[in-house]
Amino acid sequence: MNQRRSVSLESKKPLTNSTFRTTQLSTPKQDLNTYKPFSPSKEAKLQLFRKIFNVKKPKTSTVMNFYDIDTVTPVVCQSAQLDKYEFPNWLKGRTDFIKLRKSKYFDYHLKVFSICEQDPFKRSDELKEIVANYLVKLDFFRLMPMQMLKQISGRLFAKSYEENEIICNKGDKGDCMYVIFDGFVEVVGKNKKLGPKNIIGRNALDNDQPRNATLKSLGSTHLLILNRIDYVTILNNIMKAESVKQEQFIRSLQLFAHFSEEKLKKFCNALQGKYLTPNENLYSAGDLVDHLYIVKHGNLAKTVVMDLEDQNRWPINQKKWMSQTITRTLSFNIEYKAGSLVGYYDILDSEFDSDRKRNETIDAKTDCFLLFISKSQFFHVFQQTDLQYFHNYHVQNNPLTFEQLVKSTRQKESEQKQKVQIVTDAIYSHLRQYSFDYNTLKIKEKKYDQVKQNQVNASKQFNSQYKIIRRDKHLKILTSQYE
Repeated sequence: MNQRRSVSLESKKPLTNSTFRTTQLSTPKQDLNTYKPFSPSKEAKLQLFRKIFNVKKPKTSTVMNFYDIDTVTPVVCQSAQLDKYEFPNWLKGRTDFIKLRKSKYFDYHLKVFSICEQDPFKRSDELKEIVANYLVKLDFFRLMPMQMLKQISGRLFAKSYEENEIICNKGDKGDCMYVIFDGFVEVVGKNKKLGPKNIIGRNALDNDQPRNATLKSLGSTHLLILNRIDYVTILNNIMKAESVKQEQFIRSLQLFAHFSEEKLKKFCNALQGKYLTPNENLYSAGDLVDHLYIVKHGNLAKTVVMDLEDQNRWPINQKKWMSQTITRTLSFNIEYKAGSLVGYYDILDSEFDSDRKRNETIDAKTDCFLLFISKSQFFHVFQQTDLQYFHNYHVQNNPLTFEQLVKSTRQKESEQKQKVQIVTDAIYSHLRQYSFDYNTLKIKEKKYDQVKQNQVNASKQFNSQYKIIRRDKHLKILTSQYE
């Protein structure tokens, strides 16, 4: 009993400077060597705090963010959901804890940006993993292996912009991609506003075409920037490291089962990789035929638009007919899933035509990873006799000439109309069995109206008689009272 009273009294004592230093969550380097033991009440509270986060008691303090004694590098709690936990009231009111919650060592989100501000050569594997866990949740990075994300995390750098500051001008050289970490960016002239986690200038990682728009920051904006030279170097290294997996994937495709081991090996060594974000364009109609693509992950889609004309005719008299032509525009998507070849038939037709252009537009429907080979390398690997396999594959899997599409669409529409007509006839035949003709329904409707009117009249008559009876009864009561 005395012991409990002493603990409660001690907890009410004002905090001194020594107590303040010994209960800091993020212990500075100079305090690690001058550690002072906690009082029993503070030790009990810290045990409760560890129990909330299921943290084992370490050699030093690992309550939330701490410094490892050996490396003296900041270690951040891997859970980014600290806001879901309810901190004890005694901890919430401390000024050092309030200041700590606003620091980059506590906030997982701010920690990512602070890491990218550091020198790339001084980032440890733990810090790269923190940034990689942030990137894997974004479009474009979602399909990348963790090894590649860690390498990119080591090359990303952060940059901040003030309000209305120009990020890049239209016509500038495009040599990097931007990831909006915080804030908003305006695409000048297009009335477009982009927010956090949006990616800008993805095509700059593939080519050095100039910027097609001016970007301006709206308010304080923080961006993560990835240079093309770093991205290309990392992607090539990953492709070499995973060459065995890429070769196994190519061998699993039915089309390449006919070719020799040496030829497939040569083909796989020439393959490159390409990542696409949802709705990103792979190539458009009018672009030069330059590459053959193989879908490894994700879905691509080709939008086909066609105008169908239908003619309606009806007689005016015995000799003349009126006609009307109705034009309908239909659009539908043709999907290319994992294992599909894209754009190869244009290459087959353009062997001796270097200026041949694409006649279709292909867009990414989801996050995609493609393997591709250039036109020149393709003809360097495969000879003229090998191209027959590609022609046969195209005929079997893509009978998609415009005339065939129109014929197929009309056939499907005709089948659909027949199905609708069958259902309509069945409904009408069912109704005819269990319904009356028009004259019978009219007679029954008149009878129903007459019955309804009779009921209304009877109700009125009853109400009038009830009032008369009630009035007579009231008069008799009054006369009896006066008598």
